[in-house]
Amino acid sequence: MAKIKSTLDIQLDLTRPVEDLTEVISAVIASQPARRKEILIGLDMAVGNALAEIQTQEEYEKVDEDSSGKVS
Repeated sequence: MAKIKSTLDIQLDLTRPVEDLTEVISAVIASQPARRKEILIGLDMAVGNALAEIQTQEEYEKVDEDSSGKVS
């Protein structure tokens, strides 16, 4: 039985993650023009969740520092 896959072989340069990830996203969108909006919404949600997690962690660390008993 034939197995047909539509794949993208990717190698990222981790010294320039934003540029390389942007290129990957562009390639995926170009290959799926009918799903462009769906893909971008999914990415937006994933990035938003990751940023919210970072923000929560930073706020938690600030509260922890503020309540460490240090007197200003």
